Formats: sequence, structure tokens, C-alpha cells
Amino acid sequence: MNNMRALGYDDVYLIPKYCVLESRAHADVTTRLCGTTFNLPITPSNMVSTINFEWAKLLSEGNYFYTMHRFHNVTVPFTKSANADNLRLISISTGVTEQSLHELESLKDYRIDYITIDVAHGYSDAVARRIEYIKKNFKNTKVIAGNIASAIGATFLENAGADAVKVGIGSGVICTTKLKTGFHIPMFSCIQECCSLLRCDVIADGGIVHEGDIAKALVAGAAMVMAGGIFAACSDSPAEIVKGRKCYFGSTSIKAKKENNHIEGRTINVDIASNLTTLLHEIKQSLQSAVSYAGGTNLSAFNTVNYRTT
Repeated sequence: MNNMRALGYDDVYLIPKYCVLESRAHADVTTRLCGTTFNLPITPSNMVSTINFEWAKLLSEGNYFYTMHRFHNVTVPFTKSANADNLRLISISTGVTEQSLHELESLKDYRIDYITIDVAHGYSDAVARRIEYIKKNFKNTKVIAGNIASAIGATFLENAGADAVKVGIGSGVICTTKLKTGFHIPMFSCIQECCSLLRCDVIADGGIVHEGDIAKALVAGAAMVMAGGIFAACSDSPAEIVKGRKCYFGSTSIKAKKENNHIEGRTINVDIASNLTTLLHEIKQSLQSAVSYAGGTNLSAFNTVNYRTT
């Protein structure tokens, strides 16, 4: 039994260090994921209301990471279209069902840079078997697997062959897993625990409310941060507009599933914010400021930042 206090982003306060930058605008906020450099350590969640083909193309051309969602039978047509358009980055999601396997079988001859095995509870033999299949049949593809929320779960997926693991269960604002099941670890501690034994990269999925939370996730050890609400709120996001607000819903919500079966997500309406390009610019500037407070010149400065808790 482990009674150590678990910390969420709101429980953590980062302590400033001596600034070595003459201007925060000089801070390098690029990140590396599975050996590839991306312009920011932030990516939209792979959900219907936060990623579509238009955004995938925009993010790819801007050298930002993305993962296309796996719903509404989009995987095959998206992959073929992305190949036809020769996108700089082709990143898709898959599951562990027979249908998902058939989709992958039909895509063996196409370029796919990243495949994310996207299931609610990734610490399972079904996910390990799907990692093995992808590694065998897609030789040049990086595999991301998740979600998990423990060091043992993370090492299980790494040992199964995952190039990166997606961390976080029950932290998203539209996720009700912690309420329905009782299983959840607040994100800051969750990332720390999962990074403690890993050699591969970690994507921190869920719980981002403020831009400063991204810096906190990096301090905890993440290489990339996945967020939903801040992207769904964008004026040009895939989320539909309902009564003047953006409709943001979880992949396990009734709205997504179209039936009341194992529901662990909800639907909320969020205020419309700036467009995607503006949001990415604002996040870049916030992270550059954070790097200056961290006492470095790039994101590696977060590796030595100390913090206090409430």
C-alpha cells in the first residue's frame, strides 16, 4: 500500500532560478519525441473535437506533432489521403479490436510515421500484442502506447516495444473515469512515477488547464504534452459550435458512442478562443518565459527545476 501524497498541476509551484537569457525570446522551446524534433512540446488530443484532416495538415506543415483520432472509420481514408498529399508527418491512432487490425492490414504499403495504440487502459496483453504486430509489419513506424498511470504499466509497454508511452488516466476535464471507477493518479505525480523507470519518452495526456501546466508536465519528466480543452476552444477547431460555444466531448461520452454503454466521458461547452495558429504562438511565448525562469536556454532547463507543494 502506498500512501504518498499524489500531486496535480495545481498542487505544484515551480521555483525560479537565475536567468541566463538576455531576452526570453531567445529561448529554444523545440522538443524531441522518439528522435524527431518538433517545434513545441504540445499536441492536440486525438479526439474528434480536437483534430481533423485540416488541422493535421496545418500541424504537419508547421512541424508540430499531432495524432489523428481513430473514430468514424477515419483511419484508412486519412492515411491514404495523407500519403497522397505527402504530408511531412503522418501520425494515426488505432485500437486493439479486430476492426483496427483489419485497418492496419490494409495500410501496410503506406508510409506511417507514428501509430498510437489508443485505449483507455493500456496495461494489457492486448496492447502488447498490438505493439508486436505493428513493430513486425511497420518497420519504420514509431509506436506510442497507452494510456497508463503507473511505473509498472509504463515499463510493461516499453518492454513490449513501445517507443513512447501515453500517461494519464482520469485527468481530463471531460473524463469521468476517476468518478466512475475510483482509479486515477493526479498528473504531476503520475508523470513522475511513470518516468522513474523508463528509457523511452512520455506523453502526458490530460489535465492541462493553463499554459503553465505544460511547463509543470515537462518538469515532471514528459517529452510531449497532450491537451484537449484548450484546442477544442479554438475558433477553427473541429468542435461544433452550439449556442455560441464550442462543444467538447470525450471519446467515451454518449455523444461519441451514440449509446449508453460503458460511459466514462462527458460533453461540455467551452467559450470560443483564438484560432490554432494564435494559440500555438501564445504557448510558445509562455514556454519561452518559463525557460527563462528555469534558468536555462532550452527545455532541458526544466530537468533541474525545484518546486514546492501546497
